[in-house]
Amino acid sequence: MKKIGPAVYLMNFLAFFAISMVNTQMIPYLSKVGYGVMERGYILAANSIVAIGGQLLFGYLCDRCRKIRRFFGIAYVLLLFSSIAMFVVQQELFFYHLFTVALMGGMVKVIMGLDETWMLELDQQNYGKLRAAGAMGLTIGSPIAGYLIRQFSYMSLVYSIIGISILLFVCLKKSPDAKREGDERVNFKSLGLLLKNKAYLLLVTIFLLVYMIGTADQYVVIDKMLAIGANNAQVGFKWALQSFMEVPLFLGAAWILKKFKNYTLLIFGTVMYSLKFVCYGFSFHPWMIIATTTLQLVTLPIIMLTSKVLVNEITPKKLQSSAQMFAMAIFIGVSGLITPLITSFLCDHIGYDWTLYTVAIFGIVPFLLILWYKHMDKSDYQQSK
Repeated sequence: MKKIGPAVYLMNFLAFFAISMVNTQMIPYLSKVGYGVMERGYILAANSIVAIGGQLLFGYLCDRCRKIRRFFGIAYVLLLFSSIAMFVVQQELFFYHLFTVALMGGMVKVIMGLDETWMLELDQQNYGKLRAAGAMGLTIGSPIAGYLIRQFSYMSLVYSIIGISILLFVCLKKSPDAKREGDERVNFKSLGLLLKNKAYLLLVTIFLLVYMIGTADQYVVIDKMLAIGANNAQVGFKWALQSFMEVPLFLGAAWILKKFKNYTLLIFGTVMYSLKFVCYGFSFHPWMIIATTTLQLVTLPIIMLTSKVLVNEITPKKLQSSAQMFAMAIFIGVSGLITPLITSFLCDHIGYDWTLYTVAIFGIVPFLLILWYKHMDKSDYQQSK
């Protein structure tokens, strides 16, 4: 196993730091420029289309070339240029922002998927600690972004991201690539094995439905905050607190995965997601929503950890990058495509509160599918590894 030095931890921190600065301010920026709820929904759906295509393509290329670091760098360059392009034009040009925000948002998801797959293959035992470094980057980057916008302008984010990116590429050069075993190269025929794996497909469906709930946290909740008077700083603080709450669980990931069964964790995380959205619906002040965000401690980190472990359990080693990236393309990309369109429609017709309650009730569906998955026969897929 290759030595994991401080450069890898710093690279994770800087990558997620940069992501948080652009991603957390995306909706406030689009709102400030003048786009309505439905227009923002179309733009956000477009970035999910880019994310789906990007994750499928990058996952295939990583397995095909048996490298991840190179493609991580390419995706980050695309993120950097699209972020700069998005913030430079501060007027309502729908198709311009449709393209730039779609590329920026899509690359955010691609980079996060590549990073998680890379870190898992690089050092599975310390994956939680590596991911915690990223969570700290999200925690610190969000409030700094809000402060810079409040004190200066959106262009200050551009200059900051450029500086961060220079440091990131220095660390990227010093970081080891993932260790890829075996001489057999992946091809489209071998990828077809994933589509014949019924346990894998059911698992992807479960996480798609769970991530649809989580995606609403990024869009509907932010829209509600803005509607009840939240400013950029409060939105940034919400993201920061939410990211910080992920750190303890990631640091204790190895212990938690040994102590509890994956199915128990997955069911618990899904139930807590529903509870979280009930609390969001009851909130009538930005700080109440921010307080509810502390439930992130027992939602996304649990879902993310169990998804990685469960997917690896039922897929061949040579396809694990593709399996992880394909899964993320579906349950992150597709949820990002569907959720903004559905929730934008619901918000216009039944309001933010009842939309949030509807999302909470929706948690029953993945809960039932988890019970089905728990009792299905998965021996054939596990032995095929």
